[in-house]
Amino acid sequence: MTGLLSRLTGRLFAPRWQHANPTIRSAAAAQLDPETPDQRQILESLILEDPALEVRHAALARMATPERLLPLLDRADGLVRERLVELLSGGQDAPSLLDREQLVARLDDNELLAAIAARGDNQQLRLVALERLTDEAALIHQACHNSIAAVRHAAAARITSQDGLEQLVRGARRDRHVQRQARDTLAQRRADAQQADALNASRDNLLRQMEKLPRQAWEDSVPSRYRSLLREWERLPAADHDVQQRFEEARLQAYKVISDHEAREQAIREHERLSANLSTHLEEILTALHQARADLLSRECVNDHDFASLQAQRRLQGERWRELTDQFSAPAELLERHQRLQQQLQDPLDAWYRHQLCQGEMDAALVDNDLEQMARLEREIAWPAELPLTRTLHAVRQALEAAAPQATTGDESADEAAATDEPATDSSDKPRTLDLEAISAELDQLDTYLEAGKLKPASRLHRSLRDRTEGQLDSERQTRLRQLGARVAELRDWQNFVAAPKREQLLEAITTLAEREDLSDEQRDRQHQQLVQQWRSLGDAAASRESSQSFRSASDSIKQQLQDYREARKQAREHNLAMREALCEQLESLNGHAMGDADPDALRQIRDRAREEWRRHTPVPAGPGRQLSHRFGEALTALQGLIDQRAGEIAAAKQALVDAAEALADEDAPARARAEQAKALQTRWRELGRAPKGEEQRLWSAFRAACDRIFAARDQDREARDTREQVRLEQWQALIERLDSWEPTTLEDAAQLDDALKEADALGALPRGKRGDGMRRRWNGILKRREQRLDELHAQQLRQEWQQWRDLLEQHAVADASARQGNIEDVELPDSPAFDDASRQANAARNQMRRAEPVSANAANERLAELRVHLAILFEAPLGAEDESRRLTVQVARINQQLGERLERDEELDEVLDALLANGPLDWEAWQAELPRFDALFNH
Repeated sequence: MTGLLSRLTGRLFAPRWQHANPTIRSAAAAQLDPETPDQRQILESLILEDPALEVRHAALARMATPERLLPLLDRADGLVRERLVELLSGGQDAPSLLDREQLVARLDDNELLAAIAARGDNQQLRLVALERLTDEAALIHQACHNSIAAVRHAAAARITSQDGLEQLVRGARRDRHVQRQARDTLAQRRADAQQADALNASRDNLLRQMEKLPRQAWEDSVPSRYRSLLREWERLPAADHDVQQRFEEARLQAYKVISDHEAREQAIREHERLSANLSTHLEEILTALHQARADLLSRECVNDHDFASLQAQRRLQGERWRELTDQFSAPAELLERHQRLQQQLQDPLDAWYRHQLCQGEMDAALVDNDLEQMARLEREIAWPAELPLTRTLHAVRQALEAAAPQATTGDESADEAAATDEPATDSSDKPRTLDLEAISAELDQLDTYLEAGKLKPASRLHRSLRDRTEGQLDSERQTRLRQLGARVAELRDWQNFVAAPKREQLLEAITTLAEREDLSDEQRDRQHQQLVQQWRSLGDAAASRESSQSFRSASDSIKQQLQDYREARKQAREHNLAMREALCEQLESLNGHAMGDADPDALRQIRDRAREEWRRHTPVPAGPGRQLSHRFGEALTALQGLIDQRAGEIAAAKQALVDAAEALADEDAPARARAEQAKALQTRWRELGRAPKGEEQRLWSAFRAACDRIFAARDQDREARDTREQVRLEQWQALIERLDSWEPTTLEDAAQLDDALKEADALGALPRGKRGDGMRRRWNGILKRREQRLDELHAQQLRQEWQQWRDLLEQHAVADASARQGNIEDVELPDSPAFDDASRQANAARNQMRRAEPVSANAANERLAELRVHLAILFEAPLGAEDESRRLTVQVARINQQLGERLERDEELDEVLDALLANGPLDWEAWQAELPRFDALFNH
């Protein structure tokens, strides 16, 4: 009971918009105010959820503003969308146009926008909706079917895809502007695509030619073709990065080939120049070596720098000598002079090497004043007499000379015996005669030494004169010799006086050097060697045991500090020695295992690199280094022999190629085939490698001369072919000019055009090329214009003949109309070339039909329409939709008629006209209705 009461209470007190009756709910919805939020929610719920359509319509009618319906668009069905379209398109209760445009400009729903663009009450509103529309299918629909032309054009302008434009061409039949714009856009795209294809084809062609250029056989025209291809590429628009990169790589390869060829040509010219001036260059090398030796001998005192300069000059000139003698054969006289000069340079270097080995012992002997050790070391060094002394040797000899007078002060008689012992011994073997003029000259030289303050050569010369002339000079020369001897002793005492402060400075300097810590090991070692050399250069002048002991102690301290540095330098020398030894082993292994077909150019590179490696790994210990130098020289000599052997074999192979090229040049085979064989020979030439340089130049000159003869014959053949092509072009030009100056005036002139076409066929196709392509375009244009002119003449004649047919048919139509009234008359066929025998038969048949019993004209009228459609098909004129069935009938009939034999267009036209003449009787109204269409067809 309680549940029933509750239900009854709910029904009695429920809102009216929830009533079970839809009519009451509709009335309640019409009373709701959408401005009140609660009531607006009720209206929205009715729109979205109420099952009754009238209630939803009533609720939608209350929601009169689009802003309130837009939030419901995604949740509602098509009813809300239709209401929105109505409001936004300007229907009932629509807001102002400005408000609607602003609202549409914010929409994103393509379906809603498409509906507004199609149904909007204002062109601007439709354009705003169209601007927001993004779906291409909707844009195509608007371009084809919108009722406003501006909207159609705006929609068509936004369609850019290929499929969309093709749909526009097929579907935009109501707007020729849209169809034409789409067709023009497609044509422009096709033209752009063709242009892009042509551009890509041009790029591909240029790229293939540029890539082919480095691989083809060398010709003199290769550089010009390279520049031509480069200019053509630069004239084209910029290509893609990959294509541009590929062309750049091909260009660099071609440029490298051209540069290498030019470099080889330059090397050949340089080789020829060197060969012509070989003796001059070799004389320059010998002069430079002789000058280097003379410079060394002219110095007063030699040092490390002098011998390093001599060795560098000897190495430099030796490389130049080897480079020239590797290429050319030197004269025997110059070879002998070079060997003799090399030996003269080797003697001082060997003495310097012995001096370096004894350097430490001499320094110790000088510091200890060990005369016996000094004498032994001097004999061991065996310094050449013509070579100036070093500071150390000078100090040693000065010490030995100074010791000799001190020994004589103790026992004068013993000194005299010692001084004259050797001469006395030799007196029995040698004559005692003296060259007094020479002695006088030597006395003058001694005086010069004393004036210059040169103690060492003065002492040496004085001792020699005293030993050689004792007791044999006259009183005058003997007196002068004693005076000069006194001056030598005075100069020695003076140097001792001067050397005392110098020794103190050197002692202070070496002590300071031993205590300094801000110097690098290299600087300390260099300064130490300089101080020791300066100390030795003083000899025994102002020498004392205490100063010598102090100097040696400081020197030993510095040597102790430099122990690690000198050890590292020693290890570096040993490492260089090991690397040189490994290099010698590699060269010896190469010489023992070299293949018989080894490339001499590769062997030359190995030789040059081996020399570079040898020079790079320096310095080395002197003794083992000298042995390795001899070993390295033997390995290089063996390698050079292998290079000469392989180069000789290549020279023999290239001589065979020269013979083959010369035989090919003398053959009578086609020039093009011989040129291809010559290119194969050139490829084989490049694969062989290089012969000896002098022989290579001779062989290349002969080979190139033979190839030039072959290619000259090919060029001559090509020029003859070009001449024939030129003559043919001139004939074509004359034909084109003659046809261009001719204009047909009657249809009979078509025979002249046929004659011109036959003459063109006899001349053959125009050759490819800029001129040929231009002539071909001009020829095609002239033919097209002449054919168009003949078509115009044919159309003009056809229209004239139609006028005669029209008059005849008009007479028959009048006669048909008169016959229906009982007045039967025949129509006479005019005497005109337009009518033949078939026309006379058709005319007679038409007159006969008119005398027959009256029949219905429907069949004849339909036949008249079919004949008009037949003419439209022949003239390729457009037909209306009402003639589609007749088109099919006519086409089937034409196919059946032409199964046996295909008719020409003029023959078929004559048959249609004869059928038109024979068709009757006609209704006058039907004839008058069809006659304008026939006129339009003959004017089409």
